Amino acid sequence: CAALSVFAFQRPLSLAAPSPPPPARETPVSHAARYPIKHIVIIDKENRSFDNYFGRFPGADGARYAHTSDGRVIKMGRTPDHTLLDIGHAGDSAAFAIDGGRMDRFDLLPGAIQSGRDIADTEMSRADIPNYWRYAGHFTLDDHFFSTISGPSFPNHLVTIASNSANTVDNPRGQTHHAWGCDSGPYALVNVINAATGKASLTRPCFNIPTLADTFQRYHVSWRYYAPGQYQPGYIWDSFDAIRSVRYSRLWKTKANISDKRFIHDARAGKLPSVSWLVTRAALSEHAPFSVCLGENWTVKQINAIMQGPDWKSTLIVLTWDDFGGFYDHVAPPRRNFISLGPRVPTLIISPYARSHTVDHSTLDFNSILKFIEQDFRLPALTHWDREAPSLTSSLDFHQHPLAPYLLKTRTCPKGSGNTVSRLSGTYISLVSHKYGQEMALRLNAGTVVTLLIGPSTPVTTTDKVHVSIRAYRVGDRIIAQGRPDQQRALVYGAGSLRDLDLHSFTARHGVITEVGQFNTTLTARFGSQSVLLTVGKSTRIVMPDGRRGTFADLNSGDTITVIGAKNIRLGDITSTKQITITALPRQKPS
Repeated sequence: CAALSVFAFQRPLSLAAPSPPPPARETPVSHAARYPIKHIVIIDKENRSFDNYFGRFPGADGARYAHTSDGRVIKMGRTPDHTLLDIGHAGDSAAFAIDGGRMDRFDLLPGAIQSGRDIADTEMSRADIPNYWRYAGHFTLDDHFFSTISGPSFPNHLVTIASNSANTVDNPRGQTHHAWGCDSGPYALVNVINAATGKASLTRPCFNIPTLADTFQRYHVSWRYYAPGQYQPGYIWDSFDAIRSVRYSRLWKTKANISDKRFIHDARAGKLPSVSWLVTRAALSEHAPFSVCLGENWTVKQINAIMQGPDWKSTLIVLTWDDFGGFYDHVAPPRRNFISLGPRVPTLIISPYARSHTVDHSTLDFNSILKFIEQDFRLPALTHWDREAPSLTSSLDFHQHPLAPYLLKTRTCPKGSGNTVSRLSGTYISLVSHKYGQEMALRLNAGTVVTLLIGPSTPVTTTDKVHVSIRAYRVGDRIIAQGRPDQQRALVYGAGSLRDLDLHSFTARHGVITEVGQFNTTLTARFGSQSVLLTVGKSTRIVMPDGRRGTFADLNSGDTITVIGAKNIRLGDITSTKQITITALPRQKPS
């Protein structure tokens, strides 16, 4: 990928035509399914490379050893069900890990090393994801299915509806709402790289590009996008939120944002449309650090519902993952332009017409899904990418005896798999305030830097759990945070609580003011033999000897005071002063 250090604000050049073609005037041809597939379901899960899930699968192009940045070849360890951190997988992270096709710098990605262990260069076995392996063995596993964009979720999800990422290569940032598209707020921007020239820029993540919705509406093909509702965890993966013509039309509520919880009912009742997309909330998406076991169980329930319904005999399920998630893969992606292709992702073709017990080695990507949809329903292509893409037909056999439903049981997940909160321990680096919130940079004990998003309701306390202002914390303090992973960017957490281990509640009597600061924000006092700096804020209560409310101007050298606040034991200073009570004034000298 091109460097992203300098950006110009410009509208991206679309890989597709600038506007949808006009509706045909002649009587349209029949768009009944060409193949015995009348229902196509795209289940889009999160952030796993092919080797991470199926590197050990018999007959697949997998790997048990990984190449590292220092030239070593190491045996890949076992990926935990529930990791501590996410791993960096933005556009620049993908290009960095791929390393010109050498595939040897995954161990250097942010978050790759967790608790002293290289998590990026690990993989799962059959015992870790038994039902996914059962699907792979019974139906078709595509082992050369690449993410279309060399980047994270947002651009690759866009491809699944538009054959086009609008040249985006990253997830948006600067959101004021938990959304990526037109709902993301006035400050949201997304990195763009012109696919043909490599020129980088920034743009708003709300586009006017043609999508399959335009085609479906024009040719009367039914469709729905099942996803969590507005601003709920997982709403970010509803790609139609980034399409202005859909987000602000009647299609939004009737087709483009249908609750993912409704999918099982529709599948069992035989009410699936011709084409469905299905995404779910973060905790069930398999997005690190969330549990893979819980995510697999959710997927099994959705697929079982299809197989138990009347539409199974005419359904194709494409179970795929949107990007590599920072996990190792040994196959270098083919280079098409400055943004494509990205690393391989696991993809399973599940259908009565899937080639049973087959590993398909064909080179495919998300455009291959669109190509098959367009072939099946006799639709025009959106871009030259889906027009030229190889189809999913290599994984299908319409002459075989249709496969029967293959119902699986969910399994008991490891203890703690349902925990959606991470405990983070590290050193406070910096705090940045924005119009839309505060961000604390925290260096974890293992060295990784994470970002904590702090809201007005986040409890901020001392080590003995006394509430203070975030301004009482100091760079270098030891911090323990409880945070929920934010899927909008790797290594970002919504802070549920913050505790400063270097900050203790403080109450002391008989201190004497030795110096008053020049700008009404600090003073120095001596408590016994110790000289202490006190930070005084607007909320500090100052009490006179007679109990009246005082001001900073009433504080003078020589005053005896009692202080209530919080003391930083590392620095020896009182960084949060709740109340100063003047208990005695200095004696006046005789004239």
